[in-house]
Amino acid sequence: MKVYTEILPVTGCEIEGEHPLPVFCDIQRDKPSKGDGTLTAEEEDRLGKNTGYRVLPYRMQDKYNRNKRKMYLKTVVLENQYLKAAFLPEYGGRLYSLKNKETGKEILYKNPVFQPANLGIRNAWFSGGVEWNVAQYGHTMYSSSPVFFAEMTGEHGEKFLRMYDFERMKRLFVQLDFHLPEDSKVLYVHVEIINQDKMPKSMYWWSNIAIQSEEKLRVFSGTEDVLYLHPESISDNTNPVRIFGRGKLPYIPTLPGLDSTYPSNADYSNEFFFQNPASPEKCWSAAAYGDGRVFFERSTLPLRYRKMFCWGSHQGGKRWCSYLATAEDGDYVELQAGLAPTQLNGLEIPADTTWKFTQAIGETKFLDADAAYGNDYHSARENVETIVEGALLVAIIEKNNIYFEIMAQKPTEEILSMGTGWGTLERLRTELQGEDFPSHLLFPDSALGKEQYPWYCLLTQGFLPELSPEQAPESWMVDEKFYPLLKESLEKSQGCHYLTWLHLGVMEYERGNRKAGAEAWENSLKLCPSPFTLRNLAWDRRLDGDMDKAVELMKGAVEKEDNGIDKIFSEEYMDLLLENGKFGQAWAYYQKLPEERKKGERLTLQAALAGVELKEYSFVEKVLSREFACIREGDNSLTDLFTRYHVLKKLDEPENTMTLKEAQEYVEKNCIPPKEIDFRMFVKRGGEEKCI
Repeated sequence: MKVYTEILPVTGCEIEGEHPLPVFCDIQRDKPSKGDGTLTAEEEDRLGKNTGYRVLPYRMQDKYNRNKRKMYLKTVVLENQYLKAAFLPEYGGRLYSLKNKETGKEILYKNPVFQPANLGIRNAWFSGGVEWNVAQYGHTMYSSSPVFFAEMTGEHGEKFLRMYDFERMKRLFVQLDFHLPEDSKVLYVHVEIINQDKMPKSMYWWSNIAIQSEEKLRVFSGTEDVLYLHPESISDNTNPVRIFGRGKLPYIPTLPGLDSTYPSNADYSNEFFFQNPASPEKCWSAAAYGDGRVFFERSTLPLRYRKMFCWGSHQGGKRWCSYLATAEDGDYVELQAGLAPTQLNGLEIPADTTWKFTQAIGETKFLDADAAYGNDYHSARENVETIVEGALLVAIIEKNNIYFEIMAQKPTEEILSMGTGWGTLERLRTELQGEDFPSHLLFPDSALGKEQYPWYCLLTQGFLPELSPEQAPESWMVDEKFYPLLKESLEKSQGCHYLTWLHLGVMEYERGNRKAGAEAWENSLKLCPSPFTLRNLAWDRRLDGDMDKAVELMKGAVEKEDNGIDKIFSEEYMDLLLENGKFGQAWAYYQKLPEERKKGERLTLQAALAGVELKEYSFVEKVLSREFACIREGDNSLTDLFTRYHVLKKLDEPENTMTLKEAQEYVEKNCIPPKEIDFRMFVKRGGEEKCI
């Protein structure tokens, strides 16, 4: 086997940066979710716990578009005589490609383009390959950020790869060692999640494997018992409450009369979770293809549960697939593997604990291609289980797991691709404060950059350097280890300035101390007015329901920012105006913006949402005919705008006698949104939930 780096030319859109504002966690730390009365006590346990939206200390990656051009991706390759695995070290270490060298074909779904979209926790996310999601509910924080990759040598002289980083939100070290023995037809990933703190942490792990889709694709796992999401619970974006039910494959209530084990049958964005027993023999999933090929993955415990996700065959699902890739090559299905019954069952990793497991990915083939397609799903599932066991014995993966655990303790050798400097900052902090650090992971001093510099200064000199109030901080910090240092710095002349109070307010607020956070921002404002401080206070007043004061403070923030820092200030101001029903004020503000800022996609859409209420129909029509890169999963803004536009136009007709409600019902029945703007995952029609 061999390890090397390679430059991959693709067509795509680069991610060009982050916006500078802190995005605070949901006040409700537990995401609203519940069972429908069919779940067991174990499945209900901790449902929604600690899964509320969180971003800090990370920043949002919202700087990209849909103007594709040639770009170059750095890959790190692990290869033997059977497989070639290519990883993207600058994009979360995603396994981008896994090629079967005997057939020359891809085992995974390999996206033909690189197109970011607003699906990740931090916004920018792209489809395809295998993503390693850790720490917080959702896609991993570093989906589109660099992580460390190193070349390693095993005790038998074989090469393997190590991916690792320091996860800042939960203060976890995450290590993935990729092994591809010379005679292996499967790729192994050995995962270690390290909590060195003296307290438990809320945790999350799901490896998301995208595979090629086809009409005959059928999915399997170690059981026929599943938990499924009621589709209507994913269509409400205003007050979403995720509702789970329990069923048995192949027929579940959310797809009446159709076999749910064929993703092609789903006419909405569908997902269900296999409730595999806590048995090593059952920790697997597979997908059968019409030509007899079988994709499979299996793992050691505790990686027990599996999930199937597909976008669906309805117009909105098809649009998402083409939006993330191309109209011809965008359809894929995800088989995911996790540590909890669903992705909304919160977990905790105990203090001073390392979680370890191994997962293997490969493909095999049925001699009888029909063995996976019988009407008796139970029998078909047993056939697939037999062929998975034949391709990779439980005894083999468990034996290899023991060896991989030993290799995981080897000191990191040659770094092939650098991550960020946050792991280095943590190493320096532990050295100064006499705490433990996983010494086998290499975080060199050279990784430190401008994002870490202020906090390195606080760590070594006892204060943060002051910036101009119109200058964006390079990073945010909510790490509890830096909290006392920041408070102590206020007692020093160099540290008692507006920026220290601003950062302290962010820390307090994210810790749930809203009052202390707002008071810190008030102190910051007294020392020096900053658009960041004004914006944060506007955020706080909005949460209190004082919308007039929130608008006033945000108006001050955009005036202070004066179109010189980032368009996010204007976007948040427009959001407040729209939420407060100030459509005329929002429209007037947009019209006065500099031409370059007015081109911003989200601002343009916000202006259209105001403009439709003011009957600026020509502007709205232009917006509805263009393409957007900023649409978020579950965001129905474009179709809502389309519906509102047609309702108001109907009411404006000279001979109209309809009421608003009647016009709404007429439009919903007769005006289907163009596919280019339809990103709905599920649709309400005629008072009933049904897909179109």
